[in-house]
Amino acid sequence: MAAGVIALWPPGAADGEQVVAFSRDLAIGTTLQAADLEIVRTRPIPEGAIRDPATLLGRELTSRARRGEVITDARLADPLGPDPGAGRVAVPVRPADPSIIGLLGTGMHVAVISVAEDGSTSALAPDAVVLAIAPVAERGSLDRPIVLAVPEEVADRVVAAALSGTIALRFT
Repeated sequence: MAAGVIALWPPGAADGEQVVAFSRDLAIGTTLQAADLEIVRTRPIPEGAIRDPATLLGRELTSRARRGEVITDARLADPLGPDPGAGRVAVPVRPADPSIIGLLGTGMHVAVISVAEDGSTSALAPDAVVLAIAPVAERGSLDRPIVLAVPEEVADRVVAAALSGTIALRFT
């Protein structure tokens, strides 16, 4: 039996370095809690691997995660605020259908659509990225803004439409 255990044990894992991994499968946008984390020993260590679990508490995931994955900095939303990236601008919007906000997570791609009073539509930003989602208000209001990264050349149109018209989001 000992030979079987040794044969299945990953090479070098016992003497690997200590890093933090996910203790269970997690959804995009999850705010990390202690129960979501576990210490593992592994080798080789991925670039950007997190070694101190305390630095992860309260951080938000930018993508789905699987149990046992070593956590790297690339999986975490920036705690200093949304970074729209090169050639993009961060803009706040309030979708016409606030229930869609519960389906969104940071890092998701959506199209921003302007809807006129007559029902006609216009695509303002075919590939916007969700950067941040306002937390639910204490009184449970569903009306909360989200921050999107949109290309610089359409940012002003998106902001104007968000203030003067109806904005809809479509998953891409």
